[in-house]
Amino acid sequence: MLKSFRAFCLAASILPFCSSRILAQADGVDVTTTGSKWGEAIAAASPKKPAPTAESTYDSRALRLESDFGRIRILQGADGLVVGTAGIFKTANAEKIVAGSARAETEAKLFRESHRRGALSAAVGAVTLVVGIVASSSNANNAATPVIMIAGAGGMVWGARQLNSAYSSLSRAIWWYNRDLAR
Repeated sequence: MLKSFRAFCLAASILPFCSSRILAQADGVDVTTTGSKWGEAIAAASPKKPAPTAESTYDSRALRLESDFGRIRILQGADGLVVGTAGIFKTANAEKIVAGSARAETEAKLFRESHRRGALSAAVGAVTLVVGIVASSSNANNAATPVIMIAGAGGMVWGARQLNSAYSSLSRAIWWYNRDLAR
């Protein structure tokens, strides 16, 4: 039972650092084309969009997110200029990036606040969990050891939820910013 609990705690401590794609965008690739027999039918039924021009306001200023190993990059325009990065312990200055859209700035503030709380809670929870694991491995039959481990795991879970909420707010901020851009 103790080994399975330790494995669970280890998995929970690694979870915030796992890579996930928040928003993937294939530049220059027609996503309607597939390798199946239905690819031609899907391509024929899809409306053809004119190619965007480089000097277009929207195409040069629109934002998107890309994620890689726990780090998020905020990219601008079709060329993918990196305008901000965020990670577990680094917060992008999203308010400056989305300036000009009131709703986007509000969501960016929520991102910053939730990210700060989440990162702090996850870090304190991880340290508390490690202290509990070290204390339990010393065979010190102390009743407080499981409580410390549970408190650490709980702090990490709460911190991960706050980080998830923060990244959702960042995604909404970028959506509102893009919505308010001139086309």
